[in-house]
Amino acid sequence: MLLRRIKTLLLAGLSGALAVTVAVPGTAAADGLPVVYGMGPFVNAILTATAPYDPPGGNDWTCRPGPERPLPVVLVTGLSGNGENSWQTISPLLKNEGYCVFALTYGTYPGDSGWWAGVGGRTPIMDSSAELARYVDQVLAVTGAPKVKLLTWSAGAVVGAAYIQFLGGDRTVDAQVSLAPMWKGTQVAQSTTNSANSLGIYNSVYAAMNPPCGACVDVLTGSAFIDRLTASGVYSDEVRYYSVLTEVDGQVVPFTNGWVDAPNATNVVLQHGCPQNLTGHLMLSSDPRSVNLAVQGLDPDQPRSIPCAPNSGPAGI
Repeated sequence: MLLRRIKTLLLAGLSGALAVTVAVPGTAAADGLPVVYGMGPFVNAILTATAPYDPPGGNDWTCRPGPERPLPVVLVTGLSGNGENSWQTISPLLKNEGYCVFALTYGTYPGDSGWWAGVGGRTPIMDSSAELARYVDQVLAVTGAPKVKLLTWSAGAVVGAAYIQFLGGDRTVDAQVSLAPMWKGTQVAQSTTNSANSLGIYNSVYAAMNPPCGACVDVLTGSAFIDRLTASGVYSDEVRYYSVLTEVDGQVVPFTNGWVDAPNATNVVLQHGCPQNLTGHLMLSSDPRSVNLAVQGLDPDQPRSIPCAPNSGPAGI
């Protein structure tokens, strides 16, 4: 299953990722927070993160948006992540650039405890999108902002989409920037999905997986949730979309399942213009190229320098 595969890849790539991270320079604003690229901080936070799972620079409820950055950014992690481990690079970078940053940890089940309580994004996508709706309402109430920008990763993209399409988020979201979105689901377990549908046992399989991971079924191509999202058109006319994809994505299969065309959507493939960067799914929130593309997507009127260099971690990870 997707959750087990993610954990296996993380542990397998730990030593190599940490070694590469040492060679990748961190950057920091003169009076800001350190911004470290590479997988090291991400993996370390996976092993050590504790509630309330706040990333560096994030979840400062005293932050008030200024005229340069009037809309807060809400970070929405993917399946198995939390607000702390997923945004070790992006959160301090956005904070340094003047954004109010909020990172939601969502999608755990009642009774989850210990390390397992920080493995988020597992409840059914519609349940998670309802959590996101409540969280955005809280951010808007505290900051006084009229709308937010969403920056999502992996399955977090369809959580954001469900909020926008089905729960009124089209009125409160200005833009959704997504790393490796799963707009059309993923086919990593397509044979299982096909068999369950053909045998008429899809609902039984779903019930058996919820808990521990209803979302693991929801994100599969052909699931009832993905079919509903597809029927909705995926995008809202009221929201601007910007997606960053990688050709070597081992979790969104095929990677083009994250590409949906629309007049209000921009799709960027990491390797276009930089074929030597083989960053995969798990490195997208910490690789210099993908991170800077995502930050540019939040404010396309302010172009930024987008680095092109070999991936800062193991290829395809």
